[in-house]
Amino acid sequence: MKLHEYISLNYEEGFRKSDIPFEVIQRKVKKGTVIHAYSEVVEKMYFLNQGIVETTISFGEKEKTLSFYFQHSFFSAFASAMTGEPSRVQSTAITDCIYEEYSFKDYQRACETSLLLNKIGRMELEKSFMIKNQREMDFLTKTKEEMYLDLIAEQPEILQHIPLKKIANYFGILPETLSRIRKRIIS
Repeated sequence: MKLHEYISLNYEEGFRKSDIPFEVIQRKVKKGTVIHAYSEVVEKMYFLNQGIVETTISFGEKEKTLSFYFQHSFFSAFASAMTGEPSRVQSTAITDCIYEEYSFKDYQRACETSLLLNKIGRMELEKSFMIKNQREMDFLTKTKEEMYLDLIAEQPEILQHIPLKKIANYFGILPETLSRIRKRIIS
């Protein structure tokens, strides 16, 4: 699903590609492609048409998974796009991906005159906040097993496309610990 189709389905029926007041470029990338790198000043926003993207943060020799993004999701290094400072996060295609990119500044300018774009931005930001807030609460109140069961219930395709070591990293546990959790669930 392309960005304009997503908008038409979720926000304004009949919305067309020509209704987008800024340039949107579709890109196809292979698994393992870095979409935006650490320390890069990110000026783009992305809408994932197809595939899975992982956002990570690096400190020292370690890399931690912050988020997985699935089709029909918006992603970016939002802090970098908003402040113009180098990004502390990196987004990488975990599978072959198709995404659309557009300029964050062009989007901001369009929001000055479009109530619809303001609404979309607000609602997508609220959705993102709720996901992040739930993840924080889960880390404080649930076991890793409960978190794993929730993840596979919400995103069953995750097991087919994301290596277990990345899922373990997302939970902040070792791959061996995740393997034990999986064995316990199966038995």
